[in-house]
Amino acid sequence: MIRLLIIALLATVPARAHAEDCAASADRLRAHLEAADVGVSRWQVAWSIAFGAAAVGTATLALTKWNPFGDFDDKFRDTMIVSSAKATIGLGSRILMPLRVDLPTPNTDRCADLVALRASVAKLGRKERDTFWLTHLGGTALNLAGGGLLWYLHSLGTGAVSFAMSYPVGVTSAYTLPRGTWHVWRGERASWNVTVVPTHESTLFVLGGIF
Repeated sequence: MIRLLIIALLATVPARAHAEDCAASADRLRAHLEAADVGVSRWQVAWSIAFGAAAVGTATLALTKWNPFGDFDDKFRDTMIVSSAKATIGLGSRILMPLRVDLPTPNTDRCADLVALRASVAKLGRKERDTFWLTHLGGTALNLAGGGLLWYLHSLGTGAVSFAMSYPVGVTSAYTLPRGTWHVWRGERASWNVTVVPTHESTLFVLGGIF
C-alpha cells in the first residue's frame, strides 16, 4: 500500500511541474500582450492622424492655390497633389490593415491558456513583421514612384524635393512601429533538432523539438 502511494505521488510531480511551467509562461505572455496592446494602439492612432492630416493639408493647398512658401505654380500644385495621394495611401493602409492585439479570454486550464496566448503572439508577431516591411519597402517604392512622376512632369529637382520631403516620414513610421512581439514570437517558435542513434540492427533518426 505504501509502495503504491509513493509511486502515485511520484507520478504527479511531472504533471504538477508542467502545469506550473504553463502558468508561468502564460502569465509572461499575457503581460507582454497587454503592454503591446497599449503601444500598438498608440502607434496606430498616431500615424492614422498624421497621414490623415497630411492628406487633407496638402490637398487643401492644391485646391486653394495657396503656397505659404512662395508663388503658387504648376510644380507646387502637382507636388501637393502627389503628396496628398501618398498620404492618403498611408492612411488607407492603416485603416484597411490595422495593427491590433487579439488578447484571449483567461482560461482556468493554464496550459490551454498558454496555447491560446502563443497563437495570439504568433498572429501579432507576423503582423508586426509584415507591417514593418510593407511600410518600409512599400513606402520607399511609393515615394520613388511619386518622385518619378514629378520628374517626368517637371524636372529631376522637383521629383527629388518631393522624395526628400516624404521618404523620412515613411522610414519614421516603420521604425516607430512596435516590434517587441515580433521578437517574442521568434523566440517562442519551435526549435527542432535531429539526433542519429545507431543500434546493432538499424540507425534511428530522432526528431525532437522545444515548444
